[in-house]
Amino acid sequence: MKDIRFRSRHGNLDFEREVGNTFSIDLICQTDLRKAAKTDRLSDTLDYAPAVAAVREIMEGESVHLIETLLDRIGESLMARFPDIMSLEVHLRKLHPPIPETCEYVELVDHWER
Repeated sequence: MKDIRFRSRHGNLDFEREVGNTFSIDLICQTDLRKAAKTDRLSDTLDYAPAVAAVREIMEGESVHLIETLLDRIGESLMARFPDIMSLEVHLRKLHPPIPETCEYVELVDHWER
C-alpha cells in the first residue's frame, strides 16, 4: 500500500500538535499469497482495509512528539494484529516539515520480521 495519507496532530512543536500536518505512509507486507491465489477468497489473504484502519487508529490517536514513535507503533501494531504478515516494511513521511529550508518531506523507514 503506497501513499496512505492522514492529516494528524503529531510533532515536537506545539503548533504541530494543534494544527497538524500531512503524513504519508507506505506499507510493504510479505505474506504467503498461494492459498488466496488458488481460492480467490479474501479470507485467505491479508485484507488491506483492516490494516489501514489499524494505522488510522494510531495516526488519529494520541498525539506524540516524534515520528519515530509513530513508526514504531505502526509496525508493532500491524505485526501483533496480523499474524500472517511474515515481514513488514513501513515508510513514514511527514510532508513539509517545519524547518526554514524548503523540504518536501522527512522520511523514516523500519522493518519487522517474524
